Amino acid sequence: MKRLTTLLLAAGLVCSAFSAANAADIKAKGMWDFSFEYTNDSFDKHNSSDRFGAAQRLRTQIDVIASESLKGVVYFEIGDTHWGHAKDGASLGTDGRTVEVRYSYIDWAIPETDVLVRMGLQPFVMPGFVAGSAVLDGDGAGITIGGNFTENVGANLFWLRAENDNTNGYGKWHDDQNNAMDFVGLTLPLTFDGVKITPWGMYGFVGSRSLGGDAKGDIDDMRAGMLPVLPSGSDLTTLEGNRSEGNAWWVGITGEMTTFSPFRLAGDFNYGSVDMGTVRSLSGATSKTIDLKRSGWLASAIAEYKLDFGVPGLLLWYGSGDNSNPYDGSERMPTVDAGWSGSSFGFDGGYGISSDTILGTSPVGTWGVALRMKDISFMENLTHAIQVGYYRGTNNKNMPANAGMTTFHASYPDATGSMVGSTYLTTKDGAWEATFDTDYQIYKDLTLGVELGWINLDLNEDVWKNANSYKDNIYRGAVTLQYTF
Repeated sequence: MKRLTTLLLAAGLVCSAFSAANAADIKAKGMWDFSFEYTNDSFDKHNSSDRFGAAQRLRTQIDVIASESLKGVVYFEIGDTHWGHAKDGASLGTDGRTVEVRYSYIDWAIPETDVLVRMGLQPFVMPGFVAGSAVLDGDGAGITIGGNFTENVGANLFWLRAENDNTNGYGKWHDDQNNAMDFVGLTLPLTFDGVKITPWGMYGFVGSRSLGGDAKGDIDDMRAGMLPVLPSGSDLTTLEGNRSEGNAWWVGITGEMTTFSPFRLAGDFNYGSVDMGTVRSLSGATSKTIDLKRSGWLASAIAEYKLDFGVPGLLLWYGSGDNSNPYDGSERMPTVDAGWSGSSFGFDGGYGISSDTILGTSPVGTWGVALRMKDISFMENLTHAIQVGYYRGTNNKNMPANAGMTTFHASYPDATGSMVGSTYLTTKDGAWEATFDTDYQIYKDLTLGVELGWINLDLNEDVWKNANSYKDNIYRGAVTLQYTF
């Protein structure tokens, strides 16, 4: 009996020691979004899509914290779940199966240093103080290493494996060494009294077969941002070019000055280039060589002044545009997975899960000016934002005809033949956008958002005489209820 008691006591001590060694704090946070939207958000004149839609989404982040030097993070997303859609599990009977894992990484500090390492599925965002990143703002798999040299100088180095073995419809290429896409980058945040400056750079190893397309269409979106508009009759099946691997690189600098608060001034400048060699067009005896190089720049700035009742501001940008030759590459800045939030309807600044990015996720190939007033408040817990903007293309007016373009909302056809990419505007085309957004904080953690948006597109008839028919005006009205915890 004594021996049995001793054994049980020893087992208890071992178990308690094991539990203590593996103890961790669990913290959860996230949000529920419920969106109800009435919209006509397509310029297609014969668009027959539903005008009304209801959807919901749940995002939950769980932190498993062992210490200040070690933690794990997993971020789940359930949705977007469109009410009534059987494939989302939201028709009668429900039973949804739309659970996604956006993040799954660990943060750990290198012993005896302040250097932090992040490994796993995580967000990768290039810095931008004006309206986020017009180059890369997405989630992916990789490693980030960051820390501060001094109180004012920091550094972040990352490797992102964007694609590997995802070719669609080309079985012989599935395990090919040239179907991988990797990016390495460095940001150097500099922080001083009233001034923040962050220079950055990124280089990409783009396999010649990594842009072939995949089942989800993610590669098609990247292809639209990294390659030129190809002329009609081009070889769209291989994109091999004349090299096994393409070169891609970007450099940028972004800064913000609040020295003269309540005045704020911010500016971004980005330049990028992607060179995938050449391909041949499929036009028989008139076959030509097509240069798969795209390079260009984008500059933007914003000035704001904080008043007691709101913050008026002026947003400006200009991006280089294509010339008239569809065979010598593109003069627009390439993008990977942009998330530029210059407006809440035309670009990626929408609230919740309602429609946005109607003009695109990046303003490359355009210039624009927008007047805004945000944080307007005359009542407690109620704020408004108003913005009016005018945009115009910087691409040559002869490019659509020379490239045989039949639609203005295209950069590249995807694996199914559908066109993807941002709206393509020439120097003869313009657009007006007006938005009015409202947030009402019902409780501390419950917010009601109302978004109203309108865009008027003015395409030159002579430039787009070969294009499909379109309508001038689109609109959106959305109500979103967001519960954060």
